[in-house]
Amino acid sequence: MWPRTEWWLCGWTVLAALWWLMAYALVSRSRRAPLPKRSANSPSVSIFKPVPALGDGGVPEPLAAALESFIQQLDENSELLLGFEKRDQSRWEPVVENWRRKYPQARLDVTFAPQPNHFPNPKISWEHTLAPRARGKLWLWSDADIIAPMGTVAELCKELGATNAALVTAPYVVRAVRSMPALIEALYVNMELYPGARLLQRLGAVRCAFGSCLLFTADSFRQQVVWERLGSVLAEDFSLGNSLQPVTVSSVALESLAMETCWRHAIGRYLRWHKGVRWCRPAGYAGQLLILPLIGWLAFAVSHPAAWSSWLGVIAVMQMEVLMAWAIFHRIGCRLKARHVFGVELWCLLRPLVWSACWFPWPVVWRPQRRKWWGFDRSTE
Repeated sequence: MWPRTEWWLCGWTVLAALWWLMAYALVSRSRRAPLPKRSANSPSVSIFKPVPALGDGGVPEPLAAALESFIQQLDENSELLLGFEKRDQSRWEPVVENWRRKYPQARLDVTFAPQPNHFPNPKISWEHTLAPRARGKLWLWSDADIIAPMGTVAELCKELGATNAALVTAPYVVRAVRSMPALIEALYVNMELYPGARLLQRLGAVRCAFGSCLLFTADSFRQQVVWERLGSVLAEDFSLGNSLQPVTVSSVALESLAMETCWRHAIGRYLRWHKGVRWCRPAGYAGQLLILPLIGWLAFAVSHPAAWSSWLGVIAVMQMEVLMAWAIFHRIGCRLKARHVFGVELWCLLRPLVWSACWFPWPVVWRPQRRKWWGFDRSTE
């Protein structure tokens, strides 16, 4: 008979397996049906799209396509507010002019300006810059790298009007892995974020939101949200979801671009995401320990290196998570290839190590302004 330690670790592993089966079921039941068109009497919508600074080279085609997915949904009651950095103007102007020719009915309000620096949070600095130009009764904040299926804006407006929600938010997935470093982003989104978002949708008690999509009325924002407060926090979507209650998680699934090509940047972003969740919801983040049996197996293997059962447990847990990643990615519509196995195995090891490390005091860096954040709220650091 195995010693008691192995039995405890096996029970822990069973808990994790049950969660992955539930995650697979939640993802499988997500709706991918065609979405409706906006009706003529729908309230006016202003869509905010602050665009991060470009690196070397031209405008990435996937990023331009993501922005265009919103432009093609504009009608006479909606507008798109685009914010570009001034130094990128010569590269973005031809793209914008092409959009104007292709969608003559679309109202595009374009701003070229130096990176706004009103607040520690660079995204909120841009939203604050664009806000005076917004004419819609509804505001839709959405990250630049988000792809919206046709009919998304109409469905979100419908859900906001059909419920008593003050804010509608939509989760997102990654359906294309363009590089090995980008696989780390895709694994976080598809395996750690999206199943949890669908669980929140079913439970109904939501006190957060997702930066991929935040739809709310302009009046409620002006009455309940203070720009300075919102701009001082790292996770503005979480803060906004707490300010504008109640929140509804949409049945729509948006798509995000995973475009990192540098391992250092990809892992840095992964660390920032985890540290942000740790700061926002410490109790919930601590609860993730229940589905991280690899921590126990690794600790057992290090303390008892001669015990073959400890290493067998490490291998078994990692292979279980690899298989679930393949299954969940398939249901989402993201194809993994044989060469991705190394990246998935790396994620299996990285996740418990990062979870453990997040309980120690160390800062994260948000690259747009290269500022170090030592906590959720910079005003209290």
